[in-house]
Amino acid sequence: MISNILVIFATIILFLFSVSKFSKNIERVAGEKVKLYLSKITETRLRSTFMGFIANAIVQSNSALTVTLVGLVNAGLITFRGSLGVIIGSNVGNTLTSQMLAFNVIGLAPLFIVIGFMMRRFHSPIKHYSGPVFYFGLMFLSLSYMQLLINPYIESPEMIKLISTVSNIHIAIIVGIIISLIFQSSTVTSILAITLATQGLLNFDQAFGIIMGSGIGTTATAVIASIVMNTAAQRTALSHLLFNVVGVILTVSFHTPIKKALEYLSSDIGQTLANAHVLMSIITAVLLLMIFNLYAKLVEKIIPDKGLFHKTRNVIENKI
Repeated sequence: MISNILVIFATIILFLFSVSKFSKNIERVAGEKVKLYLSKITETRLRSTFMGFIANAIVQSNSALTVTLVGLVNAGLITFRGSLGVIIGSNVGNTLTSQMLAFNVIGLAPLFIVIGFMMRRFHSPIKHYSGPVFYFGLMFLSLSYMQLLINPYIESPEMIKLISTVSNIHIAIIVGIIISLIFQSSTVTSILAITLATQGLLNFDQAFGIIMGSGIGTTATAVIASIVMNTAAQRTALSHLLFNVVGVILTVSFHTPIKKALEYLSSDIGQTLANAHVLMSIITAVLLLMIFNLYAKLVEKIIPDKGLFHKTRNVIENKI
């Protein structure tokens, strides 16, 4: 057990290291044209929201997309307010797992590492871009390794039996947070909840609570990554967390009428859960887009200009 804990901590440290290196390398290689393009595509809330929706609909990894986004914000390629729309859109795009073919970015991590390493053997300008490619792969390889370490615990019969004993939506939300926090994947947690529901082990409230709670748990990846980053990146990570908190609050408040309305569309509980997830994400997105400026000001007020953990961040950066 002690050995497993040490390996998990070592993997987290590797993840923090690769995130810091990825951000520094991408800032070094990015030219003014790239910065101008990214700033243009995220300069309005609707455009950046659409961009986030499309990106996550293709990638189907909220953690992967948000960690990358936080790195781009830290590198100064996207502003904090520009990232807000991407966060909002990505959470809606993440609900399309059951409808679209997932593109497994984490599964391609070794390929990025190999390509990045081989690029170092070439002369400029190819060599110039080897760093971001290599550390991008290393970042997601560490995430993949964390998932492998946790897999036996999540897929054990004892864990499935524990999940099936969830008594109400409030406890289900907490269970969803914990599972997604450990597994680092809201998609996997959602699929697990829907599977248990279709098998009759969970009712709608229990499964839906786990699905919505998983959105909060998966934000831990970006929050941890932002510790070694600047103020704007930390604000982006916090905005991701707040989006899912708002979604959970709306879920607790309106899950019963939503369930009754959606049951008219489909008698299949799996389809009803998928529809409810999409609907709640859209409602949350529309609400936050309507109060976009207040949303941004709230995050800016919570995270001071120097950022949280700025002393810790300086120590880590100096050592790395």
